[in-house]
Amino acid sequence: MHHIPKPIDSDAPRNFKRWLESHQNARYSNLHNSQIKSELKNSLVIRQSYLCCYCETRIFEDTSHIEHIEPQFGGESTKTLLYSNMAASCIKDPQKKDGKPQFVKESIVHCGHARGTNEVVSPYESICDRLFEYSFSGEIKPNSKLKNKDEKMLAINSIGYLRLNVPSLMVSRKIAMVEAIKLFQAGVPEEKIFGKLDNKLIPFWSAAKFAVEKLKQRKQSKLNLKQ
Repeated sequence: MHHIPKPIDSDAPRNFKRWLESHQNARYSNLHNSQIKSELKNSLVIRQSYLCCYCETRIFEDTSHIEHIEPQFGGESTKTLLYSNMAASCIKDPQKKDGKPQFVKESIVHCGHARGTNEVVSPYESICDRLFEYSFSGEIKPNSKLKNKDEKMLAINSIGYLRLNVPSLMVSRKIAMVEAIKLFQAGVPEEKIFGKLDNKLIPFWSAAKFAVEKLKQRKQSKLNLKQ
């Protein structure tokens, strides 16, 4: 997970702001206009460089959903329509049956849809950059250098509640790490590997960056031993 600059409410899409002006005291559950929702979600996807706010898998408008950083709590939250409380998370909203969401496979549900109302680290907090580390098996883990017990527990809970180590994510994360290392070893500059292309960052950016940094550290250690 990497830090994403927090949205500013005034930067919300124009049509969404117009809707807010004509719907005082409304909640997100009152927003039924699919075009406005689509524009709102697409604006979040773009500002996140087409990566899920939690797992960093590639997302587009039609493969994601609007996540509320402070949960809606059944509409009780006063922040359900604040643009600054929204982010784009992977897996689109499912169809409902008898009022309950119907996912194709419950076992693959993760990130925003898995979280519920549990407390997890916000991608808008700079702390999220240092809470985690990665193994070359594709697993995300609490940073072994964390000393603060509360931060370590937040990392553990975030991984668990968001289900960031489901098999599909671990496999994709591992592939991203291996591919980044291949590019680096082939001489591709880091700014090209980890920079934006058409406003998109590579999927699993943090894990890929971690893998390259680890490789660089190992190379430096070997050089130090030879000296």
